[in-house]
Amino acid sequence: MTSFEDIYDLAKVTMIDYRLDNLAIRDYDAFLTYFRSLLVTGMAEFTGCLTSLDYKSTVEDGETKWYFTADLSMTEKSILAKTIVLKWWEQNIQDVVVCQPHMSSKNFKQLQESQSLKQKSEYKDKLGEELSRAITEYQMENLSSLPFWGG
Repeated sequence: MTSFEDIYDLAKVTMIDYRLDNLAIRDYDAFLTYFRSLLVTGMAEFTGCLTSLDYKSTVEDGETKWYFTADLSMTEKSILAKTIVLKWWEQNIQDVVVCQPHMSSKNFKQLQESQSLKQKSEYKDKLGEELSRAITEYQMENLSSLPFWGG
């Protein structure tokens, strides 16, 4: 069984966010819940996964731990981590406070909407393309296992 936290660790490497760091320090359970929501919503992006993405929870030492019922390969873990990053990025694009640089409200309104949001949206699109490429490569490496090819 693969722990959700294994996937979180891979995703967190590319996510630089002081709010997440503070959340992990102040309320680790809330941090895990937030990451679980990103992972669960991101799983739909991983179409064609050859391993079951069914999951369950167990209670260990009074803490709830989440696991996939199957052992995932490193490639599958990496793709799921990319889905977390994509979902996190989508959420940040919609958060106006994160987008607002340290300037007056007047300047923010003039500059922010056109320039920064466009760049952030383009980066989100790039993340989506990288995710699609990773899924395609994963499926090409396992072509004989795909249902269409008799797997």
